[in-house]
Amino acid sequence: MKTKLTKRFSKLVAILAFLAILAGNAYAVTNSESVVSPYWQSDSSSYTFIAVSHTSLSGMASQIGLTVNAITSDQSAFSTAVTFTIESGTTTRIFIVRTNQSTINSTSISSAQFIVGTTNFEHGHIRVDPISSNPETINSATGNLGLTGGGYRDITMLSFWGTVVVETNTTGFAMEFIGDMHDSAAPPNFDGSQGMDVGGPAAP
Repeated sequence: MKTKLTKRFSKLVAILAFLAILAGNAYAVTNSESVVSPYWQSDSSSYTFIAVSHTSLSGMASQIGLTVNAITSDQSAFSTAVTFTIESGTTTRIFIVRTNQSTINSTSISSAQFIVGTTNFEHGHIRVDPISSNPETINSATGNLGLTGGGYRDITMLSFWGTVVVETNTTGFAMEFIGDMHDSAAPPNFDGSQGMDVGGPAAP
């Protein structure tokens, strides 16, 4: 019993430390605006793969712009972030790889996005931010916020999944994403003063 409690407490401390790091620096996130993943890695024998899908849900804008950053464990950028627009019903692939990766590169997979950095072992967390400063689109016909005539340019309505791949034996492990359509998120106008509760999966 004591061993189980110790393990649970250790996990809780690790989660709280991760959240404190995010909240205490320039990479802090707001639930209704950003998506994060707590771990990625790249070295001479591994890389990270991420897929972002536009699920074409009712209320989503047909094009949503986003920026993906790979932040290292010392809170610096692994390389230049990738910025792109994803279209309704499509999936964009992102690879975080070392320089001179022989098989996974922009020549062999021209349709993918690449974050290319050092060949040394690096790891850290992923932060995804919207290009749009306001995730809501104005309906040009009515002048109101609305789901018709535009939709929400909200990256938390996108679906993210990924894996860290160990090349030598083609194994790896799945990544967790916090704040995407599979996770809870605050409503777009949530400011804590309107008594609005956090919704369930795929909120808002």
